[in-house]
Amino acid sequence: MILYDKLINEILSLFPSDAKVFPYEKSSLGLADKNAILFAKDTAYELGGSQKSCVSTTVVSSDMTFDNSVYLYGKDIPQIKEDCLFCKIVLLEIEDIDEETAFDKIKELEFVRYSTCPEGFMTRASALSMREQIRVSKKAVKDKVSFKDYGNLLIEKYLSFPIVKSVRIIFATEFDDFDKLYLLCDKVKSTTSALNHILDNVLFDCSSCNLKEICDEVEGMKELHMKKAKER
Repeated sequence: MILYDKLINEILSLFPSDAKVFPYEKSSLGLADKNAILFAKDTAYELGGSQKSCVSTTVVSSDMTFDNSVYLYGKDIPQIKEDCLFCKIVLLEIEDIDEETAFDKIKELEFVRYSTCPEGFMTRASALSMREQIRVSKKAVKDKVSFKDYGNLLIEKYLSFPIVKSVRIIFATEFDDFDKLYLLCDKVKSTTSALNHILDNVLFDCSSCNLKEICDEVEGMKELHMKKAKER
């Protein structure tokens, strides 16, 4: 699965080398109840709230190895005082998977952002807009819960999937190249849509397909087109 490798490299090139890096260790955070609600009176602030810039994506590769670490750009949870920009990028090294099951397995990994939320947090995520806003409780701030804690919880969850071999979680609460990052995340989303499009044998007339531009840019997509066309 190399469809996303170029996009991963472009995403990583946007981030400077001065990240705070936290190697993985077992998290002490517990999971919030899936129906838990964090009310405004109990909320310290919202990551990505007040219409601040916000983006989240999950990207996979079978050829790139990550370091099972959490990377942080900007202020950590205890230092933030108000709603702020929020970026969350999940990079996953996975076993090489066949095209027939690729879309379903990628979507299963993406679903982790809806199902894994620590105590004292509440996530509101939209796959369509690529936003993932997170309410942080006053208690979590008081207890000095950090992005290291949150990221370790996520890494632990991803590594529980048999196909996941390594992980990198990137958080940003301050970031200068947000517009470029957003466009790359949008290409990740479009690539996954194009993959599903091909696997469903929906349309092979590339000239009339609204995903043609993505297929032209993504290495390996045309080869997959040709393979699926021969199977028809």
